Amino acid sequence: MECMKCKAEMLKAKLKGDVVGTVVYLTTKKEGLFATEKNSSVSCYVCPKCGYIELAADNPQNLIL
Repeated sequence: MECMKCKAEMLKAKLKGDVVGTVVYLTTKKEGLFATEKNSSVSCYVCPKCGYIELAADNPQNLIL
């Protein structure tokens, strides 16, 4: 993946939280108590030259309501 700011090649990195076992993911849900939540895991990319970070949904089709 190419950096949008400086055009260098970006590296895939892990995005972690403070809590052990915390997983970062995107989610969508229709309104309503019994509506099903749809989600996708997230990949993180970082530019080693300028530090720009980009997140991308691994399965964006899973987010369609």
